[in-house]
Amino acid sequence: MKPETATLTGLLQRSAAGDAAARDAVWAMAHAELRELARMRLARESGAPTWQPTELVHEAFLKLCGLGIGYKDRAHFLAMAATAMRQVLVDHARSRKRDKRGGGECAITLDTDLAGATGSDSIDVLDLDRALQALAGLDARKARAIELSYFGGLADRELAEVLDVSEPTVKRDLRSARAWLASTLDAGA
Repeated sequence: MKPETATLTGLLQRSAAGDAAARDAVWAMAHAELRELARMRLARESGAPTWQPTELVHEAFLKLCGLGIGYKDRAHFLAMAATAMRQVLVDHARSRKRDKRGGGECAITLDTDLAGATGSDSIDVLDLDRALQALAGLDARKARAIELSYFGGLADRELAEVLDVSEPTVKRDLRSARAWLASTLDAGA
C-alpha cells in the first residue's frame, strides 16, 4: 500500500471515530485528487462549461458529509465520491433541462470505448444516468463498476477491492457493461 494511501485510510478511520482534525486533514488530502477527477470529467462536457472543478468537488463533498458514514479506506471513499459526483452532475443536468424547457442538457463524453461504440463523441448525462439505472436493474455490480470507473476514476485494482471481486472479473464486467451501454445508448439516439 502506498504511504499516501495508508495515510488517507488512517485519516478516514480516525475521522469516522470522531476526530475532527482528521476530518479536516481528509478534506485537505482528498481535495486535490477529487479536483483532478472533476477536472477530467468536466473537460469532456460539450458546449460551454457550467461547472468549475472546485465547485463540483465542493458539491460532492457536501453530499458526502451529509451521509454521515465512516469510510473504511481510500477506495471506499473514492467510490462514495464517484456516486456523489454522478448525483451532482445528474441533478445539475436535470435542473438545466428544466430551466430551459428541454434545451441545454449537459452532454459528456466517455473516456472508454463506449463513446466510440455509440458513434458519438458525447453522451447526455441524463441518458447515461437512465442507462446506468436500467443496467443496475439487470446487473447492479456492472452498473456500479461503470459508475466507479467513470465518475470516480478508480483503477481496475481499486474496483476489484471495492466490489470484492477479482481484477479479471472487473475487466469482464466493464467490457460487457460498456457493450450493453453502447447498444442501449445507440438505440436511444
